Amino acid sequence: MANQRLLLLNASNMEKFPIYPYAFIQVPAIARQSGIEVICKDMLGIPQEQWKLTIETLIKQHEPVMILITLRNTDSCDSPDYEKNNSKENQSLYFPFERTRELIAAIREISNLKIVMGGFGFSLLSDDLMRYLRPDLGVYDGPDDFFAKFDDVKKGKLDNIANLLFFKGEQLILNPRKLYSPFADIEYTPQAIDAMMEFYASFPSPGFMGAAVEIMRGCNHLCVFCAEPHVKGARVRYRDLSVVMKDIEVLVNHGITKIYIISSELNPEGNEFVLELADRIWLFNEAEADDKKIEWYGANYLLKFENEEYKRLYRSGFTGGWFDITALDDKNARAMRTPYRNARLLKHLHTYVKRENKRLSMLRSQKMADARENNEAGNEQDADFIRWTMFLGNPATTIETIRNTLKIADEEGVSQLFGDCYLNPNIRVYDYEKPDKATLNVTYSITPKLERTGYRQIFPSFAYSPALLQHFGSEEEITRMFTYIADTYLSTKYRETRDWIGFLKQKSTIALLTTWVEELLRIKNVRISKQIRLLANGKVSPKMQRLFTEQSSKEDLSAFQDLAKQIAESILGICLKAFPDLFRTFGFPTKMEELEQITPYKMATIVFSRWSTEEALIRQLYEYSSLNFNTAVQDPVQFGIQVMLFKKNILVDPKYQDMFVSTG
Repeated sequence: MANQRLLLLNASNMEKFPIYPYAFIQVPAIARQSGIEVICKDMLGIPQEQWKLTIETLIKQHEPVMILITLRNTDSCDSPDYEKNNSKENQSLYFPFERTRELIAAIREISNLKIVMGGFGFSLLSDDLMRYLRPDLGVYDGPDDFFAKFDDVKKGKLDNIANLLFFKGEQLILNPRKLYSPFADIEYTPQAIDAMMEFYASFPSPGFMGAAVEIMRGCNHLCVFCAEPHVKGARVRYRDLSVVMKDIEVLVNHGITKIYIISSELNPEGNEFVLELADRIWLFNEAEADDKKIEWYGANYLLKFENEEYKRLYRSGFTGGWFDITALDDKNARAMRTPYRNARLLKHLHTYVKRENKRLSMLRSQKMADARENNEAGNEQDADFIRWTMFLGNPATTIETIRNTLKIADEEGVSQLFGDCYLNPNIRVYDYEKPDKATLNVTYSITPKLERTGYRQIFPSFAYSPALLQHFGSEEEITRMFTYIADTYLSTKYRETRDWIGFLKQKSTIALLTTWVEELLRIKNVRISKQIRLLANGKVSPKMQRLFTEQSSKEDLSAFQDLAKQIAESILGICLKAFPDLFRTFGFPTKMEELEQITPYKMATIVFSRWSTEEALIRQLYEYSSLNFNTAVQDPVQFGIQVMLFKKNILVDPKYQDMFVSTG
């Protein structure tokens, strides 16, 4: 048999997050069935001026008959990566298709070998990339037929090879597409495992996160923000779990116990398949020593597991994954074609958080036990919160979408479940979704020089919600708003970001506090703490003096934050007791206990139902106080209301009003 050796290169790795290409495992496995050997080389870490020498050496050493290039991603799909102020001089910008183009140019200078493009990213934009990169051949998704008929490929007999792209003159030919099932045999070899771990030894940050093992391919859902069905197909094809377990066993026997399960979703057609996998892994772990028990996770799954099903997942070593929600709004979910509706989604969110909290609690207990056993200091706060994300910055999002989402999140207690939240401010745009005119009008693309241009899908291309752009006026304002509502109304993160020192210094001075306390002391039946009462006597504690005059050190920061909060809330507490009718008239809580219980959302609806700006609120306060009590206490009462708003992170911005109450 003639030489059947190929060279597979990758120039699409991300410098800040290197991942060993799964193509380096799967492509050689498929090729082996046809007696073809594939030599793999990732170009990450090799200076571009050394590419030609590196490739020339590989060609001389292995004598391949063809060069394959895999393109996993065309960009990061994350718009902040392409903003000029976020770029770093010492870090290459992530334009993997451009790096691949440069790689092809380097190969052309030293070799006449045919170049074949493939990979998920290539398959997603295969027509555009064939014209932009100008390889000799391209393979859309599965290369099974390419290798099975490789002798025909070498002879130029290309018409009957599934998934192949090639040029006849300037005409691009696309052969019929065929969707292949996952590999039916073991993918991993000892040599492949060694190469993978050598890669991670060379790129230790963030390091090895898990060996990829595919369990299924394709997705029967068509979420607008997801490319999987367009590349892998809408029909789900399952891999034999016996083969999956054989791959896992091979990995464990070579010291690999972290597994990253590959699938479009873990449970696109129901939970049975992934639960059977979990049961098999559990049985495997039960028979193994502790150092051979595996942990596994999946990139995405549909949020529809019941409590008992989570138990089966977690006992098998499952450590989680991601679920993609657009909004807590059924209209938006339908527009984005996600499989979630609030009636079931809200129930599953609560179930998920309950099980995840239990898992995190067990992890913390285990870490503390390990620390005690090793005579080390443990941290009970490790992994102390749960994070969730939403694709809220999608083209179908309106102010009504946000208003409904925040209302439901508060009514159903969802906002109190999560310690953090991230909202995607925009969406990556592709031709296959046939974006409407309104979306195209706000879509922009970023060139490798970080210049904005009109929409061209080969470049990183993003669109903000047209309705939100119209309402907020700019992309920056949308991003700022999303960060704000994520921290305040969709999680409890705002509690950790209250800078009481900064607030107190901005809104008061020791002299002002002294004056306020003196005036409040004139009011009958008002109790004032000893520390605050000292101010009226002209006595300021050394600690309070330092609070206002010195920059707090890291060691003292927590104590000074507590002191600043105590002072601010003391003034508020005095005002609540002295002027309950005022706070009741304004619709605010009249006791500190009530304030502690009220959510930011409910506080915001109280405010925005009457005022659109803080200035309007304060103006009405002064009008009320001038009619009802001594104007000398207006300032401390104003301060008290500002403490209340700051405590709940209420920003009284007129552009935010419609997110809480409809003014239309």
